[in-house]
Amino acid sequence: MSEKEEDYSSLPLDERLVHKVWKVRLGAYDELGKQFQASRNDQDPCFDIRPEILKGALLDSNVAAQESAYNAFIQYLKYGGTPAVVNRLKNVGIVGAICEKGLTSARKSTKEYAIESLLLLIEISKDPNTIIEDIVPYLGNRLPKLVAGCVAALANIIENFGCKIVSPKNIIPSLGKLYGHADKNVRAETKSLTLELYKWMGDSLSTILFPDLKPVQQKELTTAFEAVKGSAVEQKRLTRTQKEEFERANQQSNAGEDAGDQDIEMSDASNEAEEFFDPLEFVDPVEVLSKLPDDFNARISSAKWKDRKEVLDEIVPIFEKAPKLVSKDDYSPLLRIFAKCMKDANIQVVELAASCIRMIAQGLGPGFQKYQSYVLRPVIERTKEKKPSVVTALDGVLDAIFNISGLSGILEEAVAGMKLKTPQNKIAGANYVQRCLAATTVPPKSAEIDSIMEIGTKLLGESQEPIRQAATEMIGTLMKITGPRELNTFLESVQENRKTKIVQYSETVEVKCKSVASKPPSRASAKASSPAVAPAPARTAVMNKKPLHPSPANTLKPSTRMTNLSSIPAKRTATSPAKRDDGKVGNYGRGLTSLSLAKPLPGNQLSSSPSLGHSDMQATRNQDEINSLKAEIKKYQLQQQKDQQSMSELRELNTRLQQECESLKSRLENYERESTISLKHKDTQFSQLRAEFNKSRERIAQLEQENESLKTRNNTLNRSPYRPGSIVDSPMRVTSSEISSGVKRLSIEPTPPSHLGIHTSRSSNAIFNSGMISADSMEIDISSDWKKAADVTDQLRARIQRMKARTRNSSLNV
Repeated sequence: MSEKEEDYSSLPLDERLVHKVWKVRLGAYDELGKQFQASRNDQDPCFDIRPEILKGALLDSNVAAQESAYNAFIQYLKYGGTPAVVNRLKNVGIVGAICEKGLTSARKSTKEYAIESLLLLIEISKDPNTIIEDIVPYLGNRLPKLVAGCVAALANIIENFGCKIVSPKNIIPSLGKLYGHADKNVRAETKSLTLELYKWMGDSLSTILFPDLKPVQQKELTTAFEAVKGSAVEQKRLTRTQKEEFERANQQSNAGEDAGDQDIEMSDASNEAEEFFDPLEFVDPVEVLSKLPDDFNARISSAKWKDRKEVLDEIVPIFEKAPKLVSKDDYSPLLRIFAKCMKDANIQVVELAASCIRMIAQGLGPGFQKYQSYVLRPVIERTKEKKPSVVTALDGVLDAIFNISGLSGILEEAVAGMKLKTPQNKIAGANYVQRCLAATTVPPKSAEIDSIMEIGTKLLGESQEPIRQAATEMIGTLMKITGPRELNTFLESVQENRKTKIVQYSETVEVKCKSVASKPPSRASAKASSPAVAPAPARTAVMNKKPLHPSPANTLKPSTRMTNLSSIPAKRTATSPAKRDDGKVGNYGRGLTSLSLAKPLPGNQLSSSPSLGHSDMQATRNQDEINSLKAEIKKYQLQQQKDQQSMSELRELNTRLQQECESLKSRLENYERESTISLKHKDTQFSQLRAEFNKSRERIAQLEQENESLKTRNNTLNRSPYRPGSIVDSPMRVTSSEISSGVKRLSIEPTPPSHLGIHTSRSSNAIFNSGMISADSMEIDISSDWKKAADVTDQLRARIQRMKARTRNSSLNV
């Protein structure tokens, strides 16, 4: 019992914080939290506790003591947290301790305390991204429970502070691996984190993330994105620095305000002025021009539409994977090509080129303004198409250009498009201006209102109802911004039923720009006006509703709020000549006896005349400056038209030269093909002639051998003994016939001479028919045969010489 009732309260707090008994540590943590709450300021001695002790408390093995430790740690950050303190805690690894033990706790309250601790660290830190850098390594841990807890903490951080405070650059590279995690809880928490990022980054997140996901995951995320698309982003929790700046701004504004005259309500300003956020701010720019095909220019200029479509199909994925483009590159040649594609006869080429223009515009952002003159007019002219896919692509380009340059940047070309003869161009132009008016946050200027109403009233008189309806919606949207009083002069000639439709549409349409008609009258005009004079009905309604607050059109934006608040008192003290009436101010509150019997009108007129003259001079100078600027603009437009004309001529010349080059190439190819065929034919002839030449040489050699054989036989016969009167035996008769046959064979004539053939046949018949021939007749026959053989030999030699000469000439010709 003595051990149970032992009192540890007498021990110092430092010892109790590290005591081995968990109940002692629990009591120490509770006491420490109460000290933090009761502290006088962040310099109180209770905040001198070492960071290592706090880290050990967060790592407490007992879940109850750990929960109490987290509660004390939160009080420590709330009442004594400074950027220097956060840096010391980071250096001892406090973020890792929270991730490992706090986010993985089985107790729900401990887990919530851990997330709140991380949110406080980010709120106090000068650089919140360093906290994220300490959390991200745990996303690759092997414990699914730890990974899921860290992902959930990151989702809470993005939800509370947004991407303006916490950059998503460190988080996005890990999302692909998290979606491939085996644990379903990790994937579910990753989806929640992705949705929070999408609210801030928009479609740029899809472009970066989707290549790493499976098709099923892409489809699931696309459905989830559609549910949150267009939702307003809001930073739910301010950092310590933002709170201090806001408090200083309030103090400055309150110091300059009069007690009974408040022109600005900070609550309205903070709610209505939303800071502009660029989703591409956290995406690294991509260089795409070097990734285009080398033969892009040749293929996009091809006469075949399939070649043009194929090359556009190849480059669309390049732009899809680049949500942000390098702005220093020159995209004018590429955009001129796409602008030329707007006139293509094939609508598939038009659709793909429009998609490329839209992605370039979105990727460059404000840097696209210098290129929009290349594509805006061709795109507006092509809006005559009726196919839904092409219309969607063209509208995407037009909306992207408006988001970059605003209403004033597109209005001139849009009005010119409504003046085209094609009805579809008029409808598309009116719808485009209507969308721009509904989306703009800056009210149109008087000149812009005149331009819109001038073309709008003309369209109201068109014979086709779709054109009149588009004009009705455009004017009704404009009326929602300006109020009916501004447009009454233009609508005098419009039929009553059409006016009714315009008013009805203006009452139902939603616009982002605050109505100019709701702007309260200036203080000078309000004081100068007589109470007996009834103000205009529209102005009266607004004055009764909110007489002293400024117009939403003049509401300060957060990006300039801090710099402009200091000038608010000076702005309030400005007064017009009609307001400055010293007699009325001095005599106010002294009754009727204080009123002067003199007429104040001449004095007021005299006092106001110098200011009026000054205003006239200022207006004259402004008008002169406007005229000079208009003249410069016209001069620039003329020069631009000349440059465009010269560029078109150069392009035509380039096209002609390319066609001539293609023609010369085709001729050269034909010539090369014919030359190759001719050479092959010559080679064949040469081979045939060489074969004939070889055959002729063999034949000549054979004939020479036969000639030598005949000479040998002739010599043999001349040397053989011969007896006159003897009977010729059979060998002699055979030899005689062989000689005759040799002579016939050596004859080169087509047919042997008739006398030779007859003689030969007769002599052979005589020889072979007769049994015995006299020696004299035999000698005569043999001598005649040899003479004939000699003649044939001479003819053969001449023939051989001629054949050799002909063969030699043939080889030389070849």
